[in-house]
Amino acid sequence: MLLVTEASILVATLKQQTNTCLTNQFCQAKQKLPRFAARSTMAWQLQPTMATTSTCFRTSTLPAATVRCSSSSPPPPPRRSANYAPSSWDYDSLMLSLNNRGHANHVRLDQVGPAWTFDKLKAGVGERLAAVRGGDNQAAKLSLVDMVQRLGIAYHFEEDIECILSSVHRKPHQCSCDDVASTALRFRLLRESGFPVFFPEESLENLKHGSDDVKALLSLYEASYLAFGGEETLDETTAFSTNALRELLPSMDPHLRRGVVHALDLPLHRRSTRLEARWFIDHYARDLSNSDPLLLRFAAMDFNNVQSVHQQELARLARWWKETALGEKLGFARDRLMECFHYANGIVWEPNHGDCREVLAKVANLIVHMDDVYDVYGTLDELVLFTDAIGRWEESPSEMLPEYMQALYSVMYNTSGEVAKSVTKQHGCDTRSLLQKAWHDMAKSFLVEAKWHHGNHRPTLHEYLENGSVSSSAPLLLQHAFPLLSMEEKLTSDSLGKVGSYPRLVQSASLILRLCNDSATHSVRTANLFSFSLLMFHRQN
Repeated sequence: MLLVTEASILVATLKQQTNTCLTNQFCQAKQKLPRFAARSTMAWQLQPTMATTSTCFRTSTLPAATVRCSSSSPPPPPRRSANYAPSSWDYDSLMLSLNNRGHANHVRLDQVGPAWTFDKLKAGVGERLAAVRGGDNQAAKLSLVDMVQRLGIAYHFEEDIECILSSVHRKPHQCSCDDVASTALRFRLLRESGFPVFFPEESLENLKHGSDDVKALLSLYEASYLAFGGEETLDETTAFSTNALRELLPSMDPHLRRGVVHALDLPLHRRSTRLEARWFIDHYARDLSNSDPLLLRFAAMDFNNVQSVHQQELARLARWWKETALGEKLGFARDRLMECFHYANGIVWEPNHGDCREVLAKVANLIVHMDDVYDVYGTLDELVLFTDAIGRWEESPSEMLPEYMQALYSVMYNTSGEVAKSVTKQHGCDTRSLLQKAWHDMAKSFLVEAKWHHGNHRPTLHEYLENGSVSSSAPLLLQHAFPLLSMEEKLTSDSLGKVGSYPRLVQSASLILRLCNDSATHSVRTANLFSFSLLMFHRQN
């Protein structure tokens, strides 16, 4: 599976799509769509089939009395096995632990300041933002906004932050060229928020002549990762600032060095919002001389509150998964419910997006199992039947599906049905056909890859990329996530159709996800005789 960093690609897609069809409906989507194709090293071997061939499913055209199951069924077809390790999670213990509200990763409130009420703390932070908003000190405005964002509490003050950044953008740049730290911070915050802004190249000259200003170098390093195509100066700045920071590490004090090492490991722009907030709260608390007790106390309390919401959602997901029994019925597949919830949490973590988060985790986990059906366990004849069944999208498919496929199909059908029912209730739009099409499109893309393998066909690069933009699973996840985002405006059939038509923006984002996935999983895919990746074509050429 992909780390949550690649989900920023889809979030950018959502925001850009908003500019053309739903200005206010995408804007709450925050971070990062995951990929779900990382595989354990494959050790291929034959194993007996899990599905008993004596189990039969009626066709819709035959009465029940005519169905017969023969005890002399043909021998089961040979099955591949990926030898996936079983899940390390005991869902019964997990549900018990979560229901008892375990707080192993909660922030210790007694370590971050006096005991104040949540509302009082929130009001205090709001007053701080209002105070800087009315002033003329751009550096102070930028610093406070950055701190609020990194502590993970910016979602409480979106209007205040938007007003502050708008005022900074409207006024001429007031940060001195000698103050590279503020200049870089201004650029990063404005560009992250969608303001048209470019970095003044002249402010880099001092640093290029051997500056030891760690704060400036670190701010410049973080800003450089928001470069657009063609901004070669910022691309060069990434390498320059990285090397300069590494050279200065031995001379830094421990607290500063900890922050720099953390940044060099992975830039802020590519990190998971909640994981970064948890780390930064702890890091900020250690800076006793510069930390703000009010901000720190509110951030710690808010983190604990949000984590409690996520724990309740995870308990519900674990209960749902146990009830489906797919872990037992599809024992050959990867059980990745916990990972899928983590990735969903990386895409959209805010408490008010719980419905969207839970559906993303469910659908992602079903995609993992579907991927293993097509890549590992299913015979080609079974895969054709399964794809056709998804194409018809009947509650009880007429195809004679094996038991394991019947179980997976039923959960897919019911899960999407629940999403469609929720969307109809909230927006008055019927999304059943769109969700069915998304499932069928992905099934067809999986089937294409299966046929490539079974037919020993080497696709062209064009064939691979065209099919891979759908098999990346991004369109399917988007179709389920988009209508469940909390929005002030109601969705329309036109807006849903726009997303379902896979416009070029969605196709491009999906393709990037496909390529990122291949880059991360190629070392494992080389062990799979049926797996394809971009690097395969690169090596051929």
